[in-house]
Amino acid sequence: MSISQIIMMGPENLTQVDAADFDGINDYMTRGASLTGAADSKKGIFSAWIRLDGGDGTAKEVLANSTTVGGFTMRFQVLRTVGNKFQITGVNEAAATILLMDTAATYTASATWLHLLSSWDLSSGGASHIYMNDISDKSVTTFTNDSIEFTVADWSIGAQPNGGRLLDAALAELYFAPGQYLDFSQVNNRRKFISTGGNPIHLGVTGTAPTGTAPLVYQHLDDAEAVANFATNRGTGGNFTITGTLATASTSPSD
Repeated sequence: MSISQIIMMGPENLTQVDAADFDGINDYMTRGASLTGAADSKKGIFSAWIRLDGGDGTAKEVLANSTTVGGFTMRFQVLRTVGNKFQITGVNEAAATILLMDTAATYTASATWLHLLSSWDLSSGGASHIYMNDISDKSVTTFTNDSIEFTVADWSIGAQPNGGRLLDAALAELYFAPGQYLDFSQVNNRRKFISTGGNPIHLGVTGTAPTGTAPLVYQHLDDAEAVANFATNRGTGGNFTITGTLATASTSPSD
């Protein structure tokens, strides 16, 4: 990222980014393999900027995995549910759901960009957070002291690994760090991802800025960068492959 793409504003490090548009018809990305370096864990951080373009009232996957390549038996997923809530689900090796968190509010198609920020530590009963646009919005159903199975055969963005539950939305700055945790009730930790004005923060070339350790998944586009590069994982987990044809979104969370 060039210096011109980073705007200094007081202590905040804003960044100009582009977004990838998933059409809800045949656009999604798959890893086709496990995430390099993945380990089962009780902890995780997820952050993404999302502009919902359609599909209200149907389940739509943002990030998911599967126990088989191209499969649909999932152990972890971030989705927008049939009830139009964002949900994070984690399952252990015994196929038991041990993490189930939803937003309390519902979210439907709109030109407005949303920032979904979440973290959890299943070893600590109070360590769960979901923030939407910097406001706490969390409803916890299941929170069990156990490890989520992250060591699976396939991962996907914008659909299940088998191509189901296709996302009709634009995505930017998708960051996923299993095995890491930040307490997002602390405003200084939220400022590592979202500015006081509600814009993206520069996460570092490989996403190391928030915690000092690169996440397994960091899908990023510089301003005016070729949209196909959204499949290039700036984190350490390995690149994805695009099915369909992504387009550059007509707006950006940096706008």
